[in-house]
Amino acid sequence: MSTDKIALGILGGMGPQATIDLQQKILNLTAAQRDSEHMRVFVDNHPQIPDRIGAILRGTPSPAPAMQESLDKLAAMGAACIVMPCVSAHYFIPQCNIPKGASFVDMLELAAKACADRFPGKKVGVLCTVATAQCGLFTRYLERFSVPCIYPQENDQNKVGELILDVKAGKDLNPVAASLRSIAAEMTGRGAEYFVLACTEIPIIHQFEPLPYPCVDATMELAKAAVQRCGYELKQ
Repeated sequence: MSTDKIALGILGGMGPQATIDLQQKILNLTAAQRDSEHMRVFVDNHPQIPDRIGAILRGTPSPAPAMQESLDKLAAMGAACIVMPCVSAHYFIPQCNIPKGASFVDMLELAAKACADRFPGKKVGVLCTVATAQCGLFTRYLERFSVPCIYPQENDQNKVGELILDVKAGKDLNPVAASLRSIAAEMTGRGAEYFVLACTEIPIIHQFEPLPYPCVDATMELAKAAVQRCGYELKQ
């Protein structure tokens, strides 16, 4: 880890609560005793970025131009390391240009590597949006690390998408958590040995009522990387 401390940029708003969740995890993970020992963070909480699911599945307007605008603004403010707490939006990163002098941390690569490192040879159940599942976005990352995976069946996958929207809408999480547990239980019956929370709303459900299975939280993996890549120590 570099001894040079740099500022972090968060390309957020997809959704706003997931952005706050990442910030809280970064705060909790940083080894700091006083305000001045925490990192400087620039946040563009931009909920008006066009819908990623519609763009992937139905050809609605691409979020890439708005994402590019946010990337440029974050870099202009001084962010040298940029993260984005939205899994589906990573589909559009190849259509964007990372500003000169800044680096982008790939959340999906971190999550896939964590699966391979912690659960070698075991089959992961992927909990994500319908778009992430159907376009094979995260599957390709898992394949790079030779991680076998399983997704919910079609009806349950659509239900996961509805649960994600419930979180975004601020609905009661009790029935949401119960539905997620039921879907996960069905997946274990088909071979899932642990789960990856591969949509940034899913960890919010998991924090409210944890799944009774081992899990890899993609947001947590991103938070750890953000702390270290900006030159700070992780709390022990």
